[in-house]
Amino acid sequence: MNTTGMTKEKLLIVTLPNTLTFKHKGIIDFDNILKLFRWDHKANSVTIDARQCKMADYQSLILLIQYIWYLKRNHVYVNLRYTKNTQFYNMWKNIDGKGCFNVLDNTQDNFHYVYNKPIFAIKYKDHNITQMLNTIRDYAMDLPTDLIRGYEDAVRYIISELTYNALEHGFNPQIPSLLQFNWYRDKNQLSFILADLGVGIKTHLEQTYAPFTNNTDAIAMALEPEISGTFGVNVGPYKQQNNAGMGLYLSSNLGKTLEADMYIVSGNGVAHISPLDVTYTTLENAWPGTFIYMTIGFDRLKTYDLHKHLEDFRKHATETVAKRNNIVRAPELYIDMYNYCGERCEVKLEAINLRERKIIPAIQKGETVILDFSHAITATHSFLTALLADPIKILGLKSYKQIKIIGANETIRTIIDFVFDTYTN
Repeated sequence: MNTTGMTKEKLLIVTLPNTLTFKHKGIIDFDNILKLFRWDHKANSVTIDARQCKMADYQSLILLIQYIWYLKRNHVYVNLRYTKNTQFYNMWKNIDGKGCFNVLDNTQDNFHYVYNKPIFAIKYKDHNITQMLNTIRDYAMDLPTDLIRGYEDAVRYIISELTYNALEHGFNPQIPSLLQFNWYRDKNQLSFILADLGVGIKTHLEQTYAPFTNNTDAIAMALEPEISGTFGVNVGPYKQQNNAGMGLYLSSNLGKTLEADMYIVSGNGVAHISPLDVTYTTLENAWPGTFIYMTIGFDRLKTYDLHKHLEDFRKHATETVAKRNNIVRAPELYIDMYNYCGERCEVKLEAINLRERKIIPAIQKGETVILDFSHAITATHSFLTALLADPIKILGLKSYKQIKIIGANETIRTIIDFVFDTYTN
């Protein structure tokens, strides 16, 4: 039995149930966990009694850590009671739950996790966001290479998009976001949760759009292309990043093509994106910020073309936005790199000539520039820098929308991404 009670001494007692998990009788039930958390209490001391909790899942423990952090930031004394040598105790120890206060209070500290169940605190005080993302993505690529071979780019892309979403839209200067992975080799599955205690999707969108009647409507709108971007809204230390509002749109659609299950919980609203459809539910209890819970299965018999799927999604997004805004699509300049530079794009002077004669004039006229590397075997870093650095400097973050790269092989794409990252930071 789970109970939450208050004593006369303003001591809040939260009793965890025998089983602390999202799944209840085989069904995902977030209310089963969220009903435990009291956000509006007046207690100055909270005891979380886990002595009867024999089983748990890591995703629920992530939310418990954030609740503890919330209490600590509100100057509430927290006492966690548990029984040793139970599953709860072992899991709490595995994710370094005992060290969660040090992680919260010390800028440079992070969790000391068990390797196959890692947890990352995504701290807004960390100035090297790129390095942090690389650490997370490198881990995600490292352990289960036999499990996700052929899907590495897709997993990396989804994690990057959702992490940037947490950095930009889940901003809370006091409480970091949390990202935690679970690998299930016997099922060929990756499961992860990304949770924040930011303002939530509804409040975030209402900085730009008219008020929503409920959280589910806000989540539904955030899943549309070019909706949930910052668009000049003050979002703390990331206010210079004018995100195009594509993160949830792209990651949720990639999840569909991977036949994943994705849950977005914000406030008391839930969106479940399955391979077949999207369904919305209203919870009895609310999460103040947003968390995303996603499970991806991998089929070794299939191949996955990330770039093709992204191009399809971007094309659909462009058509959707144009229809929404009733606008005429901007003119495009298409450049087949083979026609100008051959199959080996290595001559820097050719890149400079193409940049000055074609690319920059088109950009100055507001045209979208499409660079097709389909027939290129190689492209050197010096060539691509000469080709793209000045246009990116002119456009800033808008370059991600106005310069389209198609057909590039993995090696060329990696170098191009590096050039974009270098000159937009």
